[in-house]
Amino acid sequence: MNPETWEFLKSIFSALVGSGLTLAVVAKFGQSWFFKKIDAKYAIDLAEKNNQLLGQLEHKKNELNKELQIEVAHFKSQLEVLGSQQSRFLEKKVDSILLLNQNHYLTIKKIKELTDITNIWVEEAANYFKFQIDDREQEELSDYEVYRKIHQDHWPHYKKSATSAFNKYAECLALNMPILPKELVEEEMVIIDRCRSILSDTSMNFNRAMNFTQYIIVPKECEGTEEEFMVSLIEEHEKSIEHKEYIDNLSNELFNKSLRSGALIESLLRHQANG
Repeated sequence: MNPETWEFLKSIFSALVGSGLTLAVVAKFGQSWFFKKIDAKYAIDLAEKNNQLLGQLEHKKNELNKELQIEVAHFKSQLEVLGSQQSRFLEKKVDSILLLNQNHYLTIKKIKELTDITNIWVEEAANYFKFQIDDREQEELSDYEVYRKIHQDHWPHYKKSATSAFNKYAECLALNMPILPKELVEEEMVIIDRCRSILSDTSMNFNRAMNFTQYIIVPKECEGTEEEFMVSLIEEHEKSIEHKEYIDNLSNELFNKSLRSGALIESLLRHQANG
């Protein structure tokens, strides 16, 4: 028998022996014992794989936990930045309201000084001639030139102070308008428009009144009559009273305005706390 044939027969014999041995084991000890051995082997394999999976899951869980902590920290930092920005914005808004109130107060104070002195001097001029005309003992009226020059020298100081305060007030509103509450802006715009008109009208009121104190002395040279210029002077006095009364009302409202502003600021702070 050649070697190749012998090797072939050996392999067949081994296979038969193995099969027979397996069959013999199963026949002798039963299927239960055999499969228990098989199950035990698979159980060990499964346990090892399970341990590997648990290790992988634990590793993945740790990675996810780290990523979650990073995300939470980032989110908290964003909230802190947002909260800080909101706080600064609220602080800026409150400061703007207080600054606007300050400028409002100073403007009303200076315009009141202007309208008060204008009313005093226009009233003085009107009464100066009215008394002469009512108790006329001489044909010619006394000249008002000395008083007029004194008033014209001093009046620009009041006008300059009032105009300067008003310009700062208007500028303050314009610069802070984007962050101020809409209702407050609308209220302040009405006041500013009216104050601008009062400044212009008061200037015209004073100059016209002083001019009439000249015209009434020599009415014919100014193409009018004494009575006409006296009537015009009295009209200017009435206008000066109107200007004064309007500013007096604003001045009297300063306390109430401060209360409204305080309530507005309190409302903004409460809204921020609740938000």
